[in-house]
Amino acid sequence: MNLVMTYLPLVIILLGIRTALWHLQYWQLREYRFDRIKAYFETQDGWGNLWNLWFFRGILPRPTISGRVLLILFIFAGLSILSIYFFSLISSLFFVVFLLWERTIFLMIGISVFLSKFPVWIAEKRLYSQAKSIIKNSQNIVRIGITGSYGKSSTKEILVHLLTSEFGAENVLFNPANQNNEIAIARLILKNRNFFSNRKLEIANRKFLVCEMGAYRVGEIRKVCDFLQPHIGILTGLNAQHISLFGSQENIQKAKFELAENSSDKVFFNADNQFLNQIFTDKKIRASKIPLSLQSVKNITALLDRTEFELYGQKTVLPWAGEFFVGNALLAAEVAREVGISPKNITSFLSKLPPLSRALSVHTLPSGALLMKDLYSANPDGVLCAIEHLKKGKGKKVFVSLPLLELGNTASLVHQQIFEALRDIQAEVFWMKRDFSEIGKDICGARFHGDDVQMLQKMIQTLSKNDAVLLESRLPQSVLKIFS
Repeated sequence: MNLVMTYLPLVIILLGIRTALWHLQYWQLREYRFDRIKAYFETQDGWGNLWNLWFFRGILPRPTISGRVLLILFIFAGLSILSIYFFSLISSLFFVVFLLWERTIFLMIGISVFLSKFPVWIAEKRLYSQAKSIIKNSQNIVRIGITGSYGKSSTKEILVHLLTSEFGAENVLFNPANQNNEIAIARLILKNRNFFSNRKLEIANRKFLVCEMGAYRVGEIRKVCDFLQPHIGILTGLNAQHISLFGSQENIQKAKFELAENSSDKVFFNADNQFLNQIFTDKKIRASKIPLSLQSVKNITALLDRTEFELYGQKTVLPWAGEFFVGNALLAAEVAREVGISPKNITSFLSKLPPLSRALSVHTLPSGALLMKDLYSANPDGVLCAIEHLKKGKGKKVFVSLPLLELGNTASLVHQQIFEALRDIQAEVFWMKRDFSEIGKDICGARFHGDDVQMLQKMIQTLSKNDAVLLESRLPQSVLKIFS
């Protein structure tokens, strides 16, 4: 008994270190934002993890080391000493003291994140000022901003491909992956100072800065525009994505429209999107408005591995699966034409697009069944479009996904629409978390299998040539390994 009492506090300390790293990792994944953490812990999965008795996935969570992570850990260490001292006044039993400390780690990490905001805020102000100075002193860069609730990344990838194909990769700078917040964009500018060297603007050496912009609140895109000073803006489309953070659909419209308000030359936007149409009709901007609709694209044919259509009177093959990419390609193509790329070159370059790993891609399983991967960031429109693509499969259809996050009071309706779309195509549905499972069961019935991984493994083994599987959202590695 004495031996147990001696080593029990040590065991709790080790578990506490693991708990602290887990919470810190989740704060980091959600960009240290209290609104995003709140939205996560409002889900069944998040609430369960908040009080989880140490059964987290993975042996040891590993947040990416950064200056802010080290600062948070330093503050947390100080708070831990204070809490242990306080709890020791309550109980003389060491294991009770350390157990109370471990159970309040989530609170201490939260306080540490809050306190770390102040030095970070000062550093950010300096960062934005430096980025603004670099942009102000460069006269030969065409600056292009892209935003929207969905389609930002794919539109950026298409436009960057067109620009680099015409002007050369050395003359195009863009933010990689989803590094689309104000800090990441400012750092991109500082890191590439040489790119912004002053030279006379000529077609032969024309340069372009293409920035995808994300936001979770009104004012965040305006903050980027303050130092970026975009010439051209692209708005891809709006929906309820992150509405729990913005507070309302109207706030989403205002936030994304900040790019249009701060672009100096022209703004291209998806005229097929009702929310964009509404705000562009209601508000005036200094830049020219360029509405673009799929009605200008002829003969769209979405095949399982590519999309064919007619653009500028020429047959065009987009080597990406999904009709929804055509609208993004149109936005990118019109901007490319605006900066001097000929329609003939645009259609030629589009046919040579490299694979987009962060959007819908099509592969073939050993059985001959098609495997569709859409593993980037799920949003209502994107998921429904991917399901529409799954519908093209001629045999059994399997859908594997997670609940969509940060949809606020629209969440139930959005998930109902998703499950209804899956029911209509008679898909076998595997849902890897508990949230909205009851809606799935009610709508999909016996075809809803929840998180039954063993059944998923057995079903995959029975697939044949005409069958298709759609993997949607950021699924855990334990699920992805089934298909490797």
